[in-house]
Amino acid sequence: MSRDEIEKLVADGTLRRTTPDAEAAARELAMAKQHIETARVIAGSDPAGGLTLAYEAARKAIRAHMRLNGLRVGSGEGGHAKIGTYGVAAFRGSDALECFQMFDRVRQVRNRVQYDAFSVEDADVAFALEQAEAIVAAVEADFA
Repeated sequence: MSRDEIEKLVADGTLRRTTPDAEAAARELAMAKQHIETARVIAGSDPAGGLTLAYEAARKAIRAHMRLNGLRVGSGEGGHAKIGTYGVAAFRGSDALECFQMFDRVRQVRNRVQYDAFSVEDADVAFALEQAEAIVAAVEADFA
């Protein structure tokens, strides 16, 4: 974890400190795991839904890590992007860093699906699921 990077994110208002909540973090991580399972089930018949659930799994896993560490997104626009920025800072130097860096790519595709009726390809869903699974695994390993 790059503590200096995280401290800068707190100082500039991207993140703010809150009381750590291990119980809520565990619940949110469990939701992330369930989203992955559901995304796998529906991906073939509802690619947009599968991609969205895979994205939500990754987002919730990162947010669970934030909760565990007593952090939350600061005020203002771009909350989901700020969660991704935290993930990159928190997992800098880890084997999973690339998946956290790809979170923003999946976020952009998800936004196009949600706001522009973008058509989703099977490869998009597979990529989103792969990233989400790796992010959930990295967060879960860091809980121990």
